[in-house]
Amino acid sequence: GPPGAGKSTLVRSLVKKLTRHNVGDVRGPVTVVTGRERRVTFVEVPNELGAAIDAAKVADLVLLLVDASYGFEMETFEFL
Repeated sequence: GPPGAGKSTLVRSLVKKLTRHNVGDVRGPVTVVTGRERRVTFVEVPNELGAAIDAAKVADLVLLLVDASYGFEMETFEFL
């Protein structure tokens, strides 16, 4: 999603929900152990089409955040 849409806030909230620990600054992938044999890795992708495509190649799930105050912009449709 675009800058200011809440990507870092979402990652910090998910990590706090799963681990009850605070994450100050999200830099690079954040891996959380959620079970004996299960790990969840959160990756914040920059607002570039190439970076989003590269992340989608290895991800099982991709979330696209859209800032509701701006609505759908042309870049949003490019990512979709």
